[in-house]
Amino acid sequence: MAAKPSRRRHRQNEPQGTRELILAEAMRLIARDGVEEMKVKDVADAVGIQTPSIYKHFENRDAIIAELSRNMVEELAQFLNPDPDLPPLAWLETWVKGLVWFYASRPAYVRMVLRDLATPGGFEPMVAALGPVEETANIDAVARFDDAFRAAYAKGVDAGVFQPIDHSTFYSMLFGAVLVSLAWPYSATRKPFGAAELDRLQSIAVAAALHLAKKI
Repeated sequence: MAAKPSRRRHRQNEPQGTRELILAEAMRLIARDGVEEMKVKDVADAVGIQTPSIYKHFENRDAIIAELSRNMVEELAQFLNPDPDLPPLAWLETWVKGLVWFYASRPAYVRMVLRDLATPGGFEPMVAALGPVEETANIDAVARFDDAFRAAYAKGVDAGVFQPIDHSTFYSMLFGAVLVSLAWPYSATRKPFGAAELDRLQSIAVAAALHLAKKI
């Protein structure tokens, strides 16, 4: 088995603050090695600081994951907000392509959400940050995201372009398909995820969304 590349990656001289560097390196390590393999010492080595210095910013490893969880939902709410005045089909296509791009460009978030989904009751650091999984819809950022989606989708229904749907089912099918597709490890012919793969997955996701939403 080939050895993993070194985790050490000195970044002391970069202009970001130490807290932001810790989060950035934690994301890089989670994306590369998985949530369970992200260790405080590896993050400290990557940033170029001593391990005790991490604890000036975060109580422990779980606190780092919790902060990343809060960042994820806030970033998603801000990012997945296409112009509601677009024609309904263009709006939905933009929304779905944005969903794919958001997670494709943030693979650590993919691994975190899948880890959360795989744990009955939710992954403990994410539950600590965001609350019980059954109350996800009450998170401020999630509520903003959902309200914007529902309002824009309702315009499509009123225009006779979309059919009424159960939004929870729509989210579960779209998010689930995108997240699993981005993390799927079992294909012997899978290539590194690049522009062509992104375009292909975006096209597939748009087709799936239209199948669910478009009025027949």
